[in-house]
Amino acid sequence: MARTSNARQDAIEAAVRLFRSQGYSATGLSQLLEESGAPKGSFYFHFPGGKEQLALEALTVFGEEIRSRIARRAATVGDDTPAFIRAMFEATANELESSNYTAGCVASNLGSEMSSGNRPIADAVTTVVRSWVEAIADGVAARFDSREAALAYASTVMAALSGVRTMARAQRSTAMFGSIADVLIAGLPAVKSPA
Repeated sequence: MARTSNARQDAIEAAVRLFRSQGYSATGLSQLLEESGAPKGSFYFHFPGGKEQLALEALTVFGEEIRSRIARRAATVGDDTPAFIRAMFEATANELESSNYTAGCVASNLGSEMSSGNRPIADAVTTVVRSWVEAIADGVAARFDSREAALAYASTVMAALSGVRTMARAQRSTAMFGSIADVLIAGLPAVKSPA
């Protein structure tokens, strides 16, 4: 018997796993129900908007988890911006390797599959990615004279992470992570001298 008290959370967790590894279109409702252990009636009780509502909620949960990870990494290294950049790339590479190259990104997968024709998904992806960029900007702020400059750099870091993850999955290799982190670190402004 399904644990009804956990059915909602189980469905969201299953959706995150499946949307990361195979995307939205390749993930059918039957597979979501099987992976989560939820009966169909329970699924529609918790997600009356169906699979799309589940996708939005999975994206929100995944987005907050990644934003929290970024913030924790920034807090761990303090003002050592190169260590922060390197830590993000190393963590992503390690996660990808340990998943046997299946750990994609819910935001990237939903964004590339659905955002052109689905405004709610597109807006949710934009909100999630913006929260990641802002968290990265917080982590690199010590190196920049303005919030706008830190956000521009953080956007570049985010785009690089997304792109290298996609390439690494296709090539089944994390070899590029270190070299791309090195390029981003080389592009940092010099450490500001104390006033």
